[in-house]
Amino acid sequence: MDAPLGAVSNFQGAIGYMKSAGNRNFSGVDGRTCIVCGLIVAMCAFLGGAMVSARAAGPVPQPSPAKTTLDGVFTDAEAARGKAAYNNSCSACHMEDLSGSGQALPLAGDAFMDIWEGQTMNDLMGLVEGTMPQDRPGSLEPNTALDIISYILQQNKFPAGSDELKNDPDALKNILITKKAQQAPSK
Repeated sequence: MDAPLGAVSNFQGAIGYMKSAGNRNFSGVDGRTCIVCGLIVAMCAFLGGAMVSARAAGPVPQPSPAKTTLDGVFTDAEAARGKAAYNNSCSACHMEDLSGSGQALPLAGDAFMDIWEGQTMNDLMGLVEGTMPQDRPGSLEPNTALDIISYILQQNKFPAGSDELKNDPDALKNILITKKAQQAPSK
């Protein structure tokens, strides 16, 4: 497929001008190469403009999680298992009453909520499962980590429900840790 004659002659004229204006070597450049280069520059400019426009429009709003910790996202049985696992794996650092000590942060009360308010259960699960206990990071089985999280939620006075937490990152991303009741969307 040949380029339109006018486009080729315009690029060749530009090359001729550049040759006469400086000592650059353009001897191996033909019209097709110039057209391809011009199209690449035009595409980059277009994509750059589109990206700037998208940034100017602001961040894409993320859907808010479907549930919160106020919706009873764990069971009492799960929290009971979690208490036993917590006492075995966590209480040496975070204390039996979850008050924390030294570098081990409190896991109950305002100190806990100051850190976790507005985060998702998946965020908390990632931290617990990946970094705890401190002397054996990553050694907790996922279901054990969820049981411990259920116990922590219970100790923070969140209501229990009828369904256990599931080891499903997508489901956990849809549970917001909050003490604040969600407001109805404004119309």
